[in-house]
Amino acid sequence: MLTSCLDKLWRRAATGFAFAFLFGGGAILAPTVFPLVALTSPAGAVRRQRCQHLVHLIFRFYIRMLRVLRVINVEVEGAERLRDGRGKLVVANHPSLLDVVLLMALMPRAQCIVKKELWESRWLGGMVRGAGYIRNDLDPEALLDACRAALEAGDGIIIFPEGTRTVPGEPVRFRRGFANLATLLEAEVQPVTITCDPPTLIKGEKWWMIPPRRPIFRVMVGDRLDVTGLLGYQYRSLAARKLVRSLEDYFAERLADGKA
Repeated sequence: MLTSCLDKLWRRAATGFAFAFLFGGGAILAPTVFPLVALTSPAGAVRRQRCQHLVHLIFRFYIRMLRVLRVINVEVEGAERLRDGRGKLVVANHPSLLDVVLLMALMPRAQCIVKKELWESRWLGGMVRGAGYIRNDLDPEALLDACRAALEAGDGIIIFPEGTRTVPGEPVRFRRGFANLATLLEAEVQPVTITCDPPTLIKGEKWWMIPPRRPIFRVMVGDRLDVTGLLGYQYRSLAARKLVRSLEDYFAERLADGKA
């Protein structure tokens, strides 16, 4: 009992330190290191790739730190499928606040669609713009063109099609935006299933609400889906619906069977 109590107190303190480290470190690196990378790199793809790789290294270090501090444990299956450098839509469920950090730690060339507020942030805007992340307030044609350019450059675009963190116990429900992108761009889809046991940092939960034991994140990178087989439909909207249903079934099966 005492050991369990001390373990929980340690994990709460370590979690607080980890959050302070993440936000404090971001506030320091964004106006210092990332502008330095920009100044020493040619404009365009090289600068963008270097900034993306720097974010990857930072998040890889951060996940390693969380493991050393015994805040979380992480198990990954199929990580090499995220490291091969080919452009694809990385479609994942979203059980925890740490999901995007986990994926970017596994992907040297990760692209994201970010909120306008983050793009224009005084502290993190330089990092976001340097890495070439895509604003979510672009008009549809500009957004499509930006995603096409990212895929052609070999970036993987991370998408959480639920639009928000998963509510524990509820089935996954995907919005159709990712499927429209996939069918319009004829992009490969890389499904990634994430589980966290016991749940932590879920929607509506404060950071200090520590689970009774150290959570284990399991990340399973599945086989890629080639959407060109869906393009025989007369209407693209039917192909998009078919892709949404197919992936909802895929994730439901793996989450139910605990295969992640």
